[in-house]
Amino acid sequence: MEKGLTFADNDTFYKQLLDLESQKEEYLLDTGIMEAKNLPLRLVHHIGLTKDEIAHVQHKTLEESAWMHEFIEPMLIKFNEMIGKYRPARDYEFTVEAQDFDTIKIHGRPKSAASASA
Repeated sequence: MEKGLTFADNDTFYKQLLDLESQKEEYLLDTGIMEAKNLPLRLVHHIGLTKDEIAHVQHKTLEESAWMHEFIEPMLIKFNEMIGKYRPARDYEFTVEAQDFDTIKIHGRPKSAASASA
């Protein structure tokens, strides 16, 4: 049974997310965000998808400067990963639901459960 989560860009939310993942639980995260460019880097890094990939699901192009997308964001991610703030999900698989004028929803499930149901 998947749990519903409401996104908040704070440490408490990410701790709750990591707790769910440590218990190998499925979840559906409603970000409340409509544009891929507005997704926080910490969340994007955690699920292992790029803003481009999420925008593609929405059938949109990412409206962000190449300089920001190719240089600044990867540098910020690498720095935050080194200090331990950003942690990617391990052994989890994610799918994104993003209709044209709806918020971005992320479905996370343990890889073992995903392969068993496939």
